[in-house]
Amino acid sequence: MESDVNATLSELERKLKELERELETVGRGGELDADPAQGGWTPPAEPDAAAPFTASWHGTGGGSAPAAGPPPASPFNGAPPIPVTPPPAPWPAAQAPPPGATPWPTAATPPPPPPPAGLHRQLDELLAFRDRLVATTDDLVSELSRVLTELGIDAPAPHDPADTVLTGAVVVEAAPFADLAQLTVFEQALMRVPGVAGVHVRTLDRGAATIDVQLAGPVALGAALRTQVPVAFAVAHAGDGRLALTLTA
Repeated sequence: MESDVNATLSELERKLKELERELETVGRGGELDADPAQGGWTPPAEPDAAAPFTASWHGTGGGSAPAAGPPPASPFNGAPPIPVTPPPAPWPAAQAPPPGATPWPTAATPPPPPPPAGLHRQLDELLAFRDRLVATTDDLVSELSRVLTELGIDAPAPHDPADTVLTGAVVVEAAPFADLAQLTVFEQALMRVPGVAGVHVRTLDRGAATIDVQLAGPVALGAALRTQVPVAFAVAHAGDGRLALTLTA
């Protein structure tokens, strides 16, 4: 009977050791040669083989339960936990002051820098020079008028556009013509002007005629035409290859 009990205890001891080794393997994460302390628990010391193992067997009814196994391995495989720093809290959104309260002060925009002092000085000098120039011109005009008055010389007459010298191709614009006969008389007068090489009536629209005139040389066409045309006219423009006439009778 005692031999059966010893055999049973030996078998239980062998199974407990196998269970301890399996638990150690799970705590190491599959590394059989790792330090058992990394699993978060320290395995019990191996029993001395020389010491006798004694135990009493009382069966399953009313007896105490077998000793519990070692605690389970740490889920972190024995590694220390990594501290995590929480993100900083965002700044609160700007809120409008309550009704009736004084508005929140705002940062004032700095004024633009003043222009360099040298620029102000140059501008003042230019303005002063302009004033002196205007005053001097007025004095010269007044003095010239006084001298001409004392000498009894009248002021020169304004320039007559009819005296403007034209050359080459000239476009004569004349209006208004009462009828086609008046235009024919005007065309013949143009052909009699000295220095005119050719005359061609381009258009006649509602009494306004456009005439192309070719000059053989420089000619004061407006003044020369007055001696040939029996109709009075005024020169509205003369220059840049164009002569504009306004018939008055």
